[in-house]
Amino acid sequence: MAPAYRFPTPRTPHGPGLGSLLELLAETRLVTLTGPAGVGKSHLAARLAETVTDLPVHHCDLSDCADAALVPQTVAAALHAGTAPGSGTDPMEAVLRLLAGRRGLLVLDTCERVRAGCAYLVGRLHDSCPGLQILLTSRTPIGVPGEQRVPLHPLSREHTVELLREKAAMQGVDLPVFWTRLLAERLDGDPLSVLLAARTLGRATTPQQLYGSLCEPGARFGVLIHGPQRPARHRTLLRSIAWSHDLCGRAERLLWARLSAFTGSFTAEQVRTVFASDEELAALVDASVVLAEDDGSYRLPLAHREYGQLLLAEPGKL
Repeated sequence: MAPAYRFPTPRTPHGPGLGSLLELLAETRLVTLTGPAGVGKSHLAARLAETVTDLPVHHCDLSDCADAALVPQTVAAALHAGTAPGSGTDPMEAVLRLLAGRRGLLVLDTCERVRAGCAYLVGRLHDSCPGLQILLTSRTPIGVPGEQRVPLHPLSREHTVELLREKAAMQGVDLPVFWTRLLAERLDGDPLSVLLAARTLGRATTPQQLYGSLCEPGARFGVLIHGPQRPARHRTLLRSIAWSHDLCGRAERLLWARLSAFTGSFTAEQVRTVFASDEELAALVDASVVLAEDDGSYRLPLAHREYGQLLLAEPGKL
């Protein structure tokens, strides 16, 4: 697979980096935004699509598509490619006819549950439609030739503070700087957690109460529950993390739970020594469950770590 490009993570889901991303799309025609649950992949893709004015933009949300075989049909329906039920038209051919010989941008959002179907569709489109640029969002790369992975990373502490104050103000909460900084430390740079925390504060929860919940292992999943109706996977933090867990094989789930014993960063050598799990670690990194640090170490984001600790307490879920 092509190397991952490391653009600056947007401060908010509609932040900077769009110019570089547009240049990469124009150059390679196939870019996948990857990153942990709630980091802002869909928001950034939507913001980029809004800035494109010289190309027709086609969008398909695949979050409700659970069968890889139905990806062409789902995309054809989203693009109104003339594949009414019972028409006998092959969805893949309909999409190819619609997009062949034209310039445009196709955004496929939330590909991780149907990677095989996306890989087949994107491979055909990339080969057959030279004027088409394709932007995907996925917690895991789809693994087709020419795919350029752009990983999005958690926010810095200062950017987390800024975003939390901004989102709290939108809920009518004037959050003191002292509490903003304490809460930001426990939100671990996760934009979705920031949004859910602000919504929790807007429901008469005090900063002290919220901070206490964020400090108690696993309790964040009981308070960060007031997300938007769509997408459904972002309605609660627990649902968002569970979405990633459901995509993992049993061996990866087991290692995820075991890695939650590390309170900070860890090395591949430590994982090999303690758990003898090279392949599973690589798979968890690929799935954006484990984050690779600049110094060569790894870490579980805080919400993923606490989810793993819950799994250790209930091994039947592994």
